[in-house]
Amino acid sequence: MINKKINIIGNGCAALSLARLIRNLPNYKLNLFIGDKNKINKDHFWGFWKVKVNNEAYNNANHTWSKWSINTYETKHILTSVRHPYCVIKRHKWLDICRNQLESEKLKVFKNNVVENDDKLLTKNKKIKGDLIFDSRPPKLPSNVLLQHFEGFVVNSDKDVFDENLAILMDFRCDQSKGMHFIYMLPFSKRKALVESTMFSKTVENKEFYSTEISKYLKKYYNLIKFTKSDHEKGIIPMHYISNESKNTYNIGTRGGAVRPSSGYAFTFIQKQAFQIISQLKNREKINTKIHNNIDLFLDKIFINVISEYPFLAPKIFSSLARILNGDEMAKFMSGNASLLTTCKIIISMPKIPFIKSFFYVVYRK
Repeated sequence: MINKKINIIGNGCAALSLARLIRNLPNYKLNLFIGDKNKINKDHFWGFWKVKVNNEAYNNANHTWSKWSINTYETKHILTSVRHPYCVIKRHKWLDICRNQLESEKLKVFKNNVVENDDKLLTKNKKIKGDLIFDSRPPKLPSNVLLQHFEGFVVNSDKDVFDENLAILMDFRCDQSKGMHFIYMLPFSKRKALVESTMFSKTVENKEFYSTEISKYLKKYYNLIKFTKSDHEKGIIPMHYISNESKNTYNIGTRGGAVRPSSGYAFTFIQKQAFQIISQLKNREKINTKIHNNIDLFLDKIFINVISEYPFLAPKIFSSLARILNGDEMAKFMSGNASLLTTCKIIISMPKIPFIKSFFYVVYRK
């Protein structure tokens, strides 16, 4: 049988997560265009809840928690799920797992940059040829949209201060004057934890803001003043649906709309996208890389508008979410697998007037 040729552009999570699954397609060969950059990207943690599509990442996770909390000044809600624990895996570890599954006899790697010219993808001034092209290059980001921006580091203490069994996904007991702001903390042991200061706003703060907020938080709630730092992390994620359309290619990863606009989570959705594409190729179906359903995207637009216009409501909104959902429901909701009942419970629990105003804004805006 004639082998068909798949071209994948990129060397990150989306490109390699899809490339590793080509082994399930016996009649396809793969060209992987990784670019000529020799720079090794800094390692960082990817978070996700265990669901079927990321089971392999769960089996190789750096750490997992079956309990997590959302805290405000007034409330503390702890959710539990044994079936769907919260997990993190380091970037380099996952990419190495993917690379180790590539079959050399079916693979050609090109260290050439890919450029676009008149809707054609070129490498070394030659058009990329093949049956299918999947493009994971970073997209151009929109301007004047709500951003999720964060900075943090791994804290190392010389005394036992952290509860290693409880991940803190959101702690709103921090400065709320500049927009929605929370502390994200993942304890790896009683003396070691990843701590990040995260904001949802249109303005990125200077580096000192995040570091200062983390130090204030650790001092106030953990009586921790002296500690060392390692594994610095930072990022900016647009809270806006991004899905570039191209004539002759299929876009994947961030470029292909994998990032969930309301949360910034991408890892699980990238895995969903990869498995979906492989299934479509196996069954000779039309390729469709869309992962998020229209209802979720519509609700995300409403939520993002509320957070943008009423950031002071964020602690109440997320506290309500943690109060009315159990751990399994929250994990499924954040992974894009919420039932209709769960979706209805969330809608009913939200502050009515701000969400109704945002509903009409989203529906009628031009």
